Amino acid sequence: MTLKTLTNDNAATGLWIALIAALSIGGSLAFACAAPLAAIGALAGSKMKSGEGLALVAAAWLSNQIVGYGLLDYPLTADSFAWGAAIGVASIAAFLGARAVSVATGSSLVALAGAFLAAFAAYEAALYGAGFILGSSDEAFSMAVVERVLLINLASFAGLLVLHRAAVAISLIKPEAATPAMA
Repeated sequence: MTLKTLTNDNAATGLWIALIAALSIGGSLAFACAAPLAAIGALAGSKMKSGEGLALVAAAWLSNQIVGYGLLDYPLTADSFAWGAAIGVASIAAFLGARAVSVATGSSLVALAGAFLAAFAAYEAALYGAGFILGSSDEAFSMAVVERVLLINLASFAGLLVLHRAAVAISLIKPEAATPAMA
């Protein structure tokens, strides 16, 4: 691999991460507290190398927080900042859940479904656990709310997979990035 290829690969990966982070801004504006961060964690965990996937998850979470505090008037309180941090931890948990399933099972359609379910379960479990420390209403984890968040993330994951396939087709990212590596 030449330095030029390495630089081009890094630029393409950076562009891909920026694109998904930008799309997460749209998700944050559209869904506010139900931004599809579990879907992004599932995509990153099942389709990217570890470092790149974590960078994507961090960029998406940070974009969500910037939109929330900059445009959606999230309260500037310790409680709000703590929940923002909990969402960041939950996003990483989603990535790790998807990563574990993807490394173990590959990239078949069934494996992708398993990676998404693992990401969503890890995301929700992390937030539920944070609720014991930070305090939350039972209503925040009611069946109706969890179902709404699940449907938003499921639709987003499907869209992200289509976008990933298009990015591979136009050579923005390499197809081998589609199989998670432990690196």
